[in-house]
Amino acid sequence: MAEPYVERVEYLDVLTKIGKKIGKKIDGSKPRGDVHRDGDYHKAVHVWIFTESTQELLLQKRADCKDSWLGLWDISSAGHISAVSDVKYISFGEYRSHLAEADPKYVPYDVNKQYGLVFNIITKRYKENNEARSLILQKQLRRYAPVSLTAEVVNFLQF
Repeated sequence: MAEPYVERVEYLDVLTKIGKKIGKKIDGSKPRGDVHRDGDYHKAVHVWIFTESTQELLLQKRADCKDSWLGLWDISSAGHISAVSDVKYISFGEYRSHLAEADPKYVPYDVNKQYGLVFNIITKRYKENNEARSLILQKQLRRYAPVSLTAEVVNFLQF
């Protein structure tokens, strides 16, 4: 007989505005839901996937079972760093060498030059007219599946 599913509570370290942990060990953490409800700073990882050949940014539609922004378009991937997790910070050069070892076809990009234009494009698009942005996004998404942007998606674009 299968064990019943027990939802585990994920704890996140609460941080100051400048990224310092509040408190020691577990006493400086809170359940994930409480952190989001209270708007506390916490560690997270965001991944943006950009296809250079087509100049397109990959988005995902969040699942309806998520506790926030459910069913809305979001960045390519994101996640939290759980409380008291050890995170190894490495230099960009070390990271690049790991990628090159894992994939000999890896080509490094200098985010301060051409590849940095991706971030400038994203910033510019967020500052443009909301209606124009929603129409552009809808046109791009229709290449993959027929969609109609609802008020919720348009509100997501306005954040």
